[in-house]
Amino acid sequence: MNMSLDHALMERTTSPTMDLSGMPEAFQRAYGPTEPFENEFGELEMPDFVVLPYRGNRKINPRSKGSTRIFSVWLDLQTQTPRSYGFDSQVEYHHTALTLLDPDVAQVQEQFGPIPFVDHEGKPANHYADLMIIKKDGRKIAVAVKPTDRLESGRFIRELEALEKTKPAGVVDEIRLVTETCIPRAEAFNAVMYQRFALCRDPAVETRLTDVLSSVSGDIPICDLAERCRAGGRAFRPIVRGIFEGQLQKVSGGRINLFTMVRRLQ
Repeated sequence: MNMSLDHALMERTTSPTMDLSGMPEAFQRAYGPTEPFENEFGELEMPDFVVLPYRGNRKINPRSKGSTRIFSVWLDLQTQTPRSYGFDSQVEYHHTALTLLDPDVAQVQEQFGPIPFVDHEGKPANHYADLMIIKKDGRKIAVAVKPTDRLESGRFIRELEALEKTKPAGVVDEIRLVTETCIPRAEAFNAVMYQRFALCRDPAVETRLTDVLSSVSGDIPICDLAERCRAGGRAFRPIVRGIFEGQLQKVSGGRINLFTMVRRLQ
């Protein structure tokens, strides 16, 4: 005999009340609903700004079945205004986010070229660098990004070797090859988070964070520090920026989240 149906189990359930603390949805799914932090500042209102256009010399085709195409708005190093960056792969995306953190870098340009050279067969050829890094001392570093499985044939390595030998003077000083094995995933995740948060300056909460830190000693989790700021979810972004801008030291490893331990820098 079949068991009777429990219609209560078949009824559509309503979604839980939306949490207003600004925590990531993944955190909510993992740990359940939480009470929002006290917020004395209200919602953050961002001013309108004009985004500088993509500067690459090679068009990014948004349609691709073989790799990722990413367009991001991050700060331009020279003008400190938002601009559009375009990437052919996630590794390019992560590598650029990390490169923009380097204090010795003056500017970067994605998809730079064409760089003329003579290939290993003696024929004229052109190469597009996935990233051109211009250091503050004037050195120009062309970065080629390729997954390791695309290097097995040796063809791309031969191209880079020929480029290194025959590159025009003054255009490129150094050739670098970057693969996915060169990118620490947690560091890349944190760098991307910072590049996004760098667009969202919040002077009022930044001042509150400075005041709170003046009375904090020892290690403290980000969630406790955010709660003391009494700025709701708005406190997380200034705290993350503080880690990268010399106000805080990240004590625990891994991806930055609400449980990351930080310490005030003197």
